[in-house]
Amino acid sequence: MAEEHIAHRGRGELPTRRRTIGTQRSVLAAVLTVSVAFAVLVVGGYGLHWRWTGLSHSITLWDWLQVLALPIALGIAPVLMRHRRTMHSRHRRALGAAAIGFAALVAAGYLVPMRWTGFTGNTLWDWLSLLLLPAVVATASVWATGWPPTRKHAIVVGAIAVALLAVALPGYLAPWTWTGFAGNTAWDWVKLLLLPLLVPIALIGPVSTYVAGRLEAAGGPHT
Repeated sequence: MAEEHIAHRGRGELPTRRRTIGTQRSVLAAVLTVSVAFAVLVVGGYGLHWRWTGLSHSITLWDWLQVLALPIALGIAPVLMRHRRTMHSRHRRALGAAAIGFAALVAAGYLVPMRWTGFTGNTLWDWLSLLLLPAVVATASVWATGWPPTRKHAIVVGAIAVALLAVALPGYLAPWTWTGFAGNTAWDWVKLLLLPLLVPIALIGPVSTYVAGRLEAAGGPHT
């Protein structure tokens, strides 16, 4: 009886494995296709000066960040969602090194300055507009697996809010021109924070909990 059950389960798992392998191959093929097309676009635009690409040396790193920041975050989010708790220390060090390297590049872009970065002239407001939504999306696993918010989450969010307020007040009153805050109204702040910050934080946790519960309920009778 037990052998029949095992054999039946094995036959049931085989189509699932085939679908999984087929999906993985399709994703890999799509990634390779997009990568090749992207490489052709970059080489043709920068190296061969194909005008139709719209790429030239006037397109800076800042322009690329505006295009790629959110897609990169969307690609990172599911990986962290699945493997965040099992990441090795070397992976965390690599992420930390990447963050430090990017911060150093940003500093050099302003201080040297390096024109190809396109950072010069962009204020703190511009950086918040660029990175808030990608940062929240990339860290979705933190909000999804930590719902309802713990005290640690509240402390982190509170610290960020205090730091932002500490910069915003002088930004308006001094004013600190590098913040880019002067001239922005309450409505501008709503547009800045509502979609990139408040909506994802408010929705990611409950939606993830609901979906996980539905999946568990759907899979319960079959286990």
